[in-house]
Amino acid sequence: MKILIADDDPFTLQGIIGAIPWEQFGIGTVLQASNGSKALDIARRELPQLLLTDVRMPKMDGIELATAYREIDPNCQIIFMSGFSDKQYLKSAIKLRAVSYVEKPIELNDLQDALQIAVSHTRSAGQNPKTETNMILAAKPLISSELAIAITKPDCGKERISELVELAGYAFPARMRLQTLLVKIRKKNMLNSQRLELTVENIYGLVSGLLTESSTTGIAAVKDDSHIVIHLYVVSGNLDELQDAADRFASNLLDILPDKEMVFIASGKTVIGLSAAEKSYSTAVIALQHMFYNGYSVYGYHEIQTPAYSIDPHLVKVFGEHLYKQEIEKAIRLISSLTFDIKQYKNTMVNYLKEMYFQLLMTLIRVSGERNIHLFDNTDSSGSIWNMMHELETLSELKDFIVMKVERYSSSIMEQSPYSGIVNGVLQYVHDHYSDIHLSISKISTYTMLTNSYLCNRFKQETGQTINQYITNYRIDKAKELLRDPSRKVADVSLSVGYNNGDYFAKCFRKLTGCNPSEYREGLVGWK
Repeated sequence: MKILIADDDPFTLQGIIGAIPWEQFGIGTVLQASNGSKALDIARRELPQLLLTDVRMPKMDGIELATAYREIDPNCQIIFMSGFSDKQYLKSAIKLRAVSYVEKPIELNDLQDALQIAVSHTRSAGQNPKTETNMILAAKPLISSELAIAITKPDCGKERISELVELAGYAFPARMRLQTLLVKIRKKNMLNSQRLELTVENIYGLVSGLLTESSTTGIAAVKDDSHIVIHLYVVSGNLDELQDAADRFASNLLDILPDKEMVFIASGKTVIGLSAAEKSYSTAVIALQHMFYNGYSVYGYHEIQTPAYSIDPHLVKVFGEHLYKQEIEKAIRLISSLTFDIKQYKNTMVNYLKEMYFQLLMTLIRVSGERNIHLFDNTDSSGSIWNMMHELETLSELKDFIVMKVERYSSSIMEQSPYSGIVNGVLQYVHDHYSDIHLSISKISTYTMLTNSYLCNRFKQETGQTINQYITNYRIDKAKELLRDPSRKVADVSLSVGYNNGDYFAKCFRKLTGCNPSEYREGLVGWK
C-alpha cells in the first residue's frame, strides 16, 4: 500500500515520516512532496491509495490537490491536516468524502487513528458508507466555529447559514433565545512585562471546555488573534434567564483563568432567533469599547447613551507650562483629573482620546528635549511612540504610561541639578505648592522628614539664600507672569501665588521689583 504525504513545512513532513511505524499499518511505500503541484505529479505516476495533505500549500493547496486526484482515483482515502484557522475547507472536505482531518500541531495518536481508519477503508475495497457521516461528526467543532462567525456578518446569506446548521446537525427553533459574548485577549503589557501572556488558542480551549461541561449551550469561534466570539442560547425560557446564564458563564471563565486581568468579556443584548445574532454581536462590539474605560472585566451592554468628551483646546498648553516651570505635581494632577473626567463620557471614540494623550506626551518629549533629557531609550520618533500608545488598551494604562514618563522627566531634572537630593526636594515642593497660603518651613520639614534647623542650614549652604527668600522670590516671579494677563485682577494674582493679604503682597513685590504690582503692569503696557 502506498501513501503520499504533501506539506510545504519540511519539519512537519520529515517528522511524520520518521514518527509513524508504517509497516504496522501495511504501508510499504511512503511518498512525499513539498507542495500540491509536485504531489499531483507524483500521484499520477505512483497512484497511491492514501493521501495525507496539508490544506494550505503554495502553487496548489490541499483541496485542489485532493479534488484533482479524486478524479484519477475515486476510492483514494484522503486525510487533511489543517491549521486552527482553516475553516473554509470544511465544505470541500466533506464533499470530497475525506476520511478525517488532523489539526495542527500534529498529535501522533490522532494521526495514527486517522491512518488506521483510512487503511481499513482501503482494505474494504470501497468507500465505507459511514465515512462521510464520520467526517461530519469529526468536523462538527470546526463547522460550529464557522457558523459562529457567519451569523455575526450581516452580509452572510441565509442559505449559507442554513447549510452550516444542517451540516452541524443543529435544530434551532425560531424562538430560541441567544446572547453573544465577545472575549478580548490582552496583548503583552509593556507596563507589566511579568504578567502571564495567554494566546487566543489557550482561551478558546477553556471556552470550549466550559461549553462542554456546563449546562449552558452555545457555539464559539476564534475571530482573530485577540478575539473569541461566543453565542450562548436556550431553546426556551425568558431573556432574563439567558442573561443570568451568560453572567455565570463569564464569571466561570474568569475563575478558571490563571490571570483575570488578561481578558475582557463584553456582553451583547439578548435576542430572539438565530437571525438576530448579528444584533447581539454588534451590541457586544459596542460594549467592548467600554473596556478602554473600565479595564479588563465583564461589562454588559447598556442602552444609556452619554455625550462624547470635548477636549479643552488649552489643556496641552497648560500641561507644557507646568513642565517648563517644573511643577511636576500639577502636571500629574492635570493628567489624573483629565482621566477622571473622560471616564464620565464612555461613548467618546477611543482613537480620539489616544490622540489627545499622544499630544500631551509629545509636549513632554519636546520640553524634555530642550533640557537634553531623553525619555525613551531607543527612539523619540512620533511614529514609534504612537505605536507604543496604540498598544495600550485601557485609559488607566494611558494615564500610567504618561505619568511614568513625567516622573522620569522629573528625576532626570534632579540628576542634572547642581544641588543635593535634599535641596532638590525642597525646590520641587516649593514649585508644586507656592500657591498654598500656608506654605512654610514647617510644612516642608514635615514633607522631607528633616528638622527645621538642618533643612534651613543645608539649603542656605548650597543655594546662598534662605528657604523663605527662595519662596518669596519664586512667588514674585510667578506673579510677574500672571500680571501679563490684563484680565486678571491684582487681588486674584495675589491669591494665586500664595498671599491672602494684598497689602503684604504689594510690599513684597515692591521690595523685589522697585514698584507695586499695578505699576509693574502699567510698565508692561508702556513697554509694549
